[in-house]
Amino acid sequence: MRWRARNYGGAAVAAAIALAVTGCSSAGGTKGSQDNGGSSGTPASSASAQAKPVGAPGTVTVSWCDLKGGNSGAPTAQQLTLASYSMTDGQEVARTVSLLPQGADTGILCDSTPTGQTSVPSAVRQAFNKDFTLVAGVMPPPRSGASSQDGPAVAFALKPQGTPVGAPSADPFTVGAKDRTPAFQSGTSTLWYETHDRHVMSRDLGQPGTAATDHGMSHDWGFVLAGDQPWSRMPLGDKFKDVTVNPSGTAAAGAADNYNSAIWLKDSTVPGSGDEYAEPLRFGPIPFGLANKALPGGDNVPQCTPKFWIDDHSLFCVGKGFSRVVFSDSLDSVQKVEQLLPDNDRDNSSVAPSPDLKSVVFLSRQGKDVAELYRLDLTPGATPKKIGSIAPNSPGVKSELRLVAWQ
Repeated sequence: MRWRARNYGGAAVAAAIALAVTGCSSAGGTKGSQDNGGSSGTPASSASAQAKPVGAPGTVTVSWCDLKGGNSGAPTAQQLTLASYSMTDGQEVARTVSLLPQGADTGILCDSTPTGQTSVPSAVRQAFNKDFTLVAGVMPPPRSGASSQDGPAVAFALKPQGTPVGAPSADPFTVGAKDRTPAFQSGTSTLWYETHDRHVMSRDLGQPGTAATDHGMSHDWGFVLAGDQPWSRMPLGDKFKDVTVNPSGTAAAGAADNYNSAIWLKDSTVPGSGDEYAEPLRFGPIPFGLANKALPGGDNVPQCTPKFWIDDHSLFCVGKGFSRVVFSDSLDSVQKVEQLLPDNDRDNSSVAPSPDLKSVVFLSRQGKDVAELYRLDLTPGATPKKIGSIAPNSPGVKSELRLVAWQ
């Protein structure tokens, strides 16, 4: 597994985290690697693993991806592993391993360098349906030599052989689908995706034969799914990533390069540019030349990669530490910045909120190959508490460990 190390200063917080770990459960997770669907390390409790499905309440679920090379230059096949760990003692309680068809692509789950809005918790969770029995993806294209992302959006059953589910019927005398960004609407079996001509579509895979619904064209390539509403409007002239939409769907937040962050409103526009682009209100470290677009009070915000909204006016950010950024009711200024985890020299970039949005679970790593699971209450001064550890998974892993959800 490849981790992108971060060399930030912060020996004091490292000591604080180490102190918090003292006395906590040190129960480990899995050991060794995956091979043809079997694990060289077994769950700590076989009885528990058989009793609970992946994504059971009271667990945190992670995923990783191995690439299996095809014979004689054939496309690679993605092998996706999901494992759930108890939030009480860190023991692994369930696991599924699925080998997808050669050339099929699950996008963000097997991408070693995720881009766009794909590292926010909601986007990772939306790769799966409600009960983790399906994963969203794109079928391999019908002709050889085409891009692996030139096929129709489908789902794959999370079984040893990940067979396609809900694939549209193919007509050999029409142009094949070239769909993008498939995602499940949260809590449903409805698959959303974007066509090659930027139409946002959805179809309920729980109702076989149901025709797809056209939700109109997106403003730009790619969209963020917030409930049953697609959000595609982006700031003019910027490529923001880590885009997350607040609960009421009135504002989005994202990060550009150099930790330059911004929010933009649903009904905001750039003068002279129609309704395609929104005017970004920037906060945090502002790049040279953009100070005139800074949000009042935003200079108090540290480096911030938005991850999720705690409520309509409070944003959870990851930088060198964790922080909560509180905006005014009209979202036109920063009212308060609360430090939730001080600056430190660990990689804590993968996070997922609790179901009640009062705590967060995160993967933490420092100078070794074992990822540690920690829980932190979203209260200033709270101490991180270690849940358990996840050992290296496979030397063939081509994507990073993904923290999928806290159920």
